[in-house]
Amino acid sequence: MKFLHMFLYLVFTYFPAFSMSDEFSKIPLPQSIFLDIDEMICNNKCLEKLLQDETIFSFLGKYSDKSSTKYTQENYFAYGQMFNIFFNVDVKTVKIAILVPQKTIKSHAVSSVNAAISYLLRQSNSFELEVFNSGDESEEALINKLNEIRKSGYSHVIAPVTQDGAQIVFENSNRLYVFIPTLHKSFFKNVPSNIFFGGIDYNAQIEELSKFSNGYAVAISDNTKLGLTLNKMIENQDKVLVEETVFSSTRDDFKKYFNNNKYLNNSTVYLNTLPPMTSLLASQIRIYKYKPFTLLSTQANYQPALLVLSQYEDRQNLYLANSIGKIDKELNSINSFFGNNLEYEYVNYAVSIGVEYFSKHFFSQDIEQLFEEEIGNDGQVIYGTRIYKTNRYGFLPQTILSDIQDIE
Repeated sequence: MKFLHMFLYLVFTYFPAFSMSDEFSKIPLPQSIFLDIDEMICNNKCLEKLLQDETIFSFLGKYSDKSSTKYTQENYFAYGQMFNIFFNVDVKTVKIAILVPQKTIKSHAVSSVNAAISYLLRQSNSFELEVFNSGDESEEALINKLNEIRKSGYSHVIAPVTQDGAQIVFENSNRLYVFIPTLHKSFFKNVPSNIFFGGIDYNAQIEELSKFSNGYAVAISDNTKLGLTLNKMIENQDKVLVEETVFSSTRDDFKKYFNNNKYLNNSTVYLNTLPPMTSLLASQIRIYKYKPFTLLSTQANYQPALLVLSQYEDRQNLYLANSIGKIDKELNSINSFFGNNLEYEYVNYAVSIGVEYFSKHFFSQDIEQLFEEEIGNDGQVIYGTRIYKTNRYGFLPQTILSDIQDIE
């Protein structure tokens, strides 16, 4: 794809952190101008042909309002936002640092940066975005990077860290505003007022899921901190927890557990696991011919991977909670160029909300608000929760699924 190759060239040119460096260039995003050096007049059919051929720069150079249609106008606006054609010198430069402990958060390190870039490109802001890679979440590494962020002139930080890293950030965040997209405030006590959170409210999700429970809960988790925490949340919500089980991996001996386990019949089974194990557990429940009242799961399984890894028959009675709300189409399109999909990636969704909050409240109130979610007085993003089931091909709200026939 000609356009993709040129786009990647621009990304590596202006954002060297994608190659060998840990940090972004401090040079603000320049305005892009596309010159039309060909005297040939390009009518509507010509513009559409340029789009079909993916010669995007030629399309941007040839575009004219006089020969445009809704289709070409929408594409011109979308690509114009992406390449900063609509530059506004009056907009205050947005300056944001991203603190990433890459070894700890792994794939979220790159995708979080991409989500932040996508948001700023969508808004066509003049911005400075710099990545500070601490490597891990050791106290020394995080403190060094926080000091470096301050010395570099940044006061607003997006920090996708774990619970352990967050505590160190709290204690060393003087003169900084920090947004943590990976965690919910309920995990902590005595949090400074300069710290904001974008994590999912799993307690709220379990409360919504409990509407599909018969009150007798079997909790199955993997051996992760999230899985074990979800088990405790279920127990703390006054459920009759008849059984709690932890599996360390998909290689565990499931036969021992599923052979003659009377608790699985007519109980609500909470699957506090990720899609690979969730799919395996759901299939074992069907193979052993158990009849749970319902299968319930939180945001962790609201992923396309669940549809690929599991059989429809195994998840017919599975209800899922989702807190990702309405997504701006242009923002999602820009994210897609970086390999992100905000519809299912709740950490990147939260990153985008954090960048919007900093941009609008600290740099320019004129910035268009793309997200419905607000940040409460306690510094936590306030999410809604919707319950979904699946058909053979995707996720549908439970209220819709109850009224329509399954698509074969």
